[in-house]
Amino acid sequence: MATNYDEDDDLDFEDGPQDVVKQLRKVNRTLEKRLKELEQEATTLKTQTRQRTVKDVLSTKGINPKVAALIPQDIEPTEEAVSNWLNEWGDVFGVKTEEAAEPAPVNPGLQAQKRINDVVSSAQAPAYDEDIANRIANAKDANELSAIMGVQVYN
Repeated sequence: MATNYDEDDDLDFEDGPQDVVKQLRKVNRTLEKRLKELEQEATTLKTQTRQRTVKDVLSTKGINPKVAALIPQDIEPTEEAVSNWLNEWGDVFGVKTEEAAEPAPVNPGLQAQKRINDVVSSAQAPAYDEDIANRIANAKDANELSAIMGVQVYN
């Protein structure tokens, strides 16, 4: 609804001061109507942006998006503000805060050593290697040894 009021045709000053006032009032009403429409559109967009941002933050943290309805409207729709609110009030909803959710870091060297010890303690030696070693050690002649090794000997 863009109207250009700079043109001389819109305001005809030759009709007298009464007509000019009427025309100015008409332009003012049109502008006020447009302002209300734009304010409503801005309010709608702000609301949609806030809802989307809050739901995105909640979903990245693995929290049910229904919690978004409980976040106060005065909280800014930024990731930092929502995270701070969750850290403060998250225990009410059963949400673990960032400090409580992550256990204290363990020395990576100790973790690796524990994994190695677990594997060694429960591992079994392969029977195939021992069988091959025994067959090689017990070979009676070169032909038998060659057959075990998979090598052909030409005489």
